[in-house]
Amino acid sequence: MNVAITPIRNSPAAAIRGDRSIAPDVIRAFAAVMVVYLHACVPYLTHSMPGLVWPVVDEASGICDAMFWAIEIVVMPLFLVISGFYAYKSLAGTDWQSFLQSRTRRLIRPLLFGMIVILPIDLYIWMAGLIAEGHMPLAKLRSLKVPSPYGDNLWGLSHLWFLMYAFLYGVVMVAAAHQMRHGIPMRLRPTVRRLSIISILSIGALTLIASPEVVFGFQHSFIPVLSKWLYSGTFFAGGIAIAVFDPSFRMIDRLAMRHLSVGAMATIAAVMLGRWTLRTDFTRFEASHWLVSISLAMTTVGAAWCVTLGAMGMANRSSTRLLKYPLASRMIRYVAGASFWIYLVHHPIVGLVHIDLKWLAPGLWPVAKSLLTLGIAVGWGLISYEVVIRRTRFGQFIGLTSLQSRKPSADQTEDSVTPKRAVIRRSA
Repeated sequence: MNVAITPIRNSPAAAIRGDRSIAPDVIRAFAAVMVVYLHACVPYLTHSMPGLVWPVVDEASGICDAMFWAIEIVVMPLFLVISGFYAYKSLAGTDWQSFLQSRTRRLIRPLLFGMIVILPIDLYIWMAGLIAEGHMPLAKLRSLKVPSPYGDNLWGLSHLWFLMYAFLYGVVMVAAAHQMRHGIPMRLRPTVRRLSIISILSIGALTLIASPEVVFGFQHSFIPVLSKWLYSGTFFAGGIAIAVFDPSFRMIDRLAMRHLSVGAMATIAAVMLGRWTLRTDFTRFEASHWLVSISLAMTTVGAAWCVTLGAMGMANRSSTRLLKYPLASRMIRYVAGASFWIYLVHHPIVGLVHIDLKWLAPGLWPVAKSLLTLGIAVGWGLISYEVVIRRTRFGQFIGLTSLQSRKPSADQTEDSVTPKRAVIRRSA
């Protein structure tokens, strides 16, 4: 399958900018920091996440708890929508073999590095925390036998699940694109668009009704979990739908503030309902709780989509203004460039800092501990990115940097959240 793209018109924002848009960098930097802060809040939860094992449990904080669940609801959907959007753009600009080779380099290589290096470090830090907490004897550190119930949910890809899922979604997209190689007839586009929106929202909500633990629990495994696969896949598919039906972000830009406002209200409602289900041990669909189950699913899906679309629209709308401040733009782009590395390595750093803070600063306010953990993890991520990754062969080898990424061009595939509007021609 060969794919050609013929640019016919730039988006208004892209036409104003003479260089690379900063909008995708804003989103990447923001999302990466939010993921770190999500994990920084874990020991201080008042409503712990079922299935999630952490090295220490510290003094609870309602603020940390609310921040954790709010971020949990929206941050991975944001990553997945952006991933689906750019995956479609990448496939539309090349053949499927080159696309899969690129995805392997950019997703599977970092995943393998994480499994070989990061997860073993994670395991020993987690076991050290459990030993310090008195949940297991020191002798278990040599045998790696973690007693139940902690060992029941300790083995899996941890935070690296996103890499495996994103790669597999790309494989499915290639297969679907081959079946639809002639594209969508123009007369059917409005119908297909409506059906896509309905299907994406319905599948996401129904999955949460059946398995609320997809969001309000931790599904830990080395292979995809069906419910998590379906729910996460709706956001990846949504990113593809945006690339097909609104590639210039006209609708997203116009409705950005409305999306954020509705998303904020939906997030508050979803957090409140989710915390109620956790207090009542509501982890599966029951007839007596059908109203809460449906409400939780609808508010969670609505919050995830509205915040995601609002964040994308606001980043796109503010891109031109941010470019007027060179120092701020350079800082955002640097953090965005390091975001993938920060995502890979922050987990064991966060766990180690949590252990240290519990025993070295027991009286410190939990919110201050979470923010200090965030600063240390992001700081060490940036330092190690500069030393180990940014201009090294190792960074290229594990797929985090490339010669092309150092000299971005306004015409590159993933330069901007506001891509050129295109007519896509496909031939077998």
